[in-house]
Amino acid sequence: MEPMKMRPYYRYGEMTPWGGDALRRMFGKDAPEDRAGESLEVSALEGMESVILSGEFTGMTLAAALRNHYAEIVGEENGPFPLLLKLLDARDTLSVQVHPGDDYAREHDGKLGKTEAWMVLSADPGAKIAYGLKPTDEKLSGIVARGEFEQALNFVTVAPGDVYYIPHGMVHALGGGVQVYEIQQSSDATYRFWDWGRVGRDGKPRALHTRKALDVTRPELHMGKVAGATILTEGGSVTHYVCDENFSFMRLNVAGTMPLSFPKMAFVTPLGPCELSWDGGSMELAPFETALIPACQNTVRIKGRLPALCSTLPDRESLRAGLGYRAEDVAGLTE
Repeated sequence: MEPMKMRPYYRYGEMTPWGGDALRRMFGKDAPEDRAGESLEVSALEGMESVILSGEFTGMTLAAALRNHYAEIVGEENGPFPLLLKLLDARDTLSVQVHPGDDYAREHDGKLGKTEAWMVLSADPGAKIAYGLKPTDEKLSGIVARGEFEQALNFVTVAPGDVYYIPHGMVHALGGGVQVYEIQQSSDATYRFWDWGRVGRDGKPRALHTRKALDVTRPELHMGKVAGATILTEGGSVTHYVCDENFSFMRLNVAGTMPLSFPKMAFVTPLGPCELSWDGGSMELAPFETALIPACQNTVRIKGRLPALCSTLPDRESLRAGLGYRAEDVAGLTE
């Protein structure tokens, strides 16, 4: 089974009122209109599936291919597809959100929980994200009841290349003028905590999910951007940023031809033009196109001189052994 080039599903227009035109302008996407907030590069979410553009499953949605080939593609027994990859463009600041863990999400929403990570691809000078809460001894419920939630947010100025890990329970919001690569659990379980007092075209504010948000928020989470740890490898080096129980996220620093061999499926998104090759075939990838490498394919190589972003299912034990004391620089690896 060969790697699969993917066509994204787009969320745009009134679905993402905060979106801009960067998906088209910066990333070369064929979004249906200029105001588009999300390109779901690899998605099996019902009604929001990405489509396979190459190989034996050309023209099929990812969800359709998984029905009969789940283990070959994912590298695990049948279950809910575990990961979702997006590119996001925030023209305006998103609402302040928090995501539940698996147990709470299954009980209340019948879904997986949602832990995610961002790499900033581009950011206006001085652009910020809300990332966690300021330290305080006061209960969050009291702060919310007094209408002071906005003042409790911790804001961070971001720059291209920064990586932020957002485990379930961390309050966060993507700021205006920021574009990110987002890898996450395959879930849309999101609780809106605050929307900056904005109203929609109907003059009404969007619904908040305050009770659920308070239930799942972990105010003790105080983090900075992820340092990452780099390992030299054939054809360049790999910088590991996140490896928790849900996903592993890394940057491939390609300087020639780099073999890519993963025990389970992987997503590869180059930031420059490159070639993927494998025994029996090859494909060209343009910047910000994404290919899914199925678990059963272990002969793939990436060729070029470029950075590429890669997400896969985690092998934490092997990575801890390979990094030694530097494992503490990879988010989620030592918890």
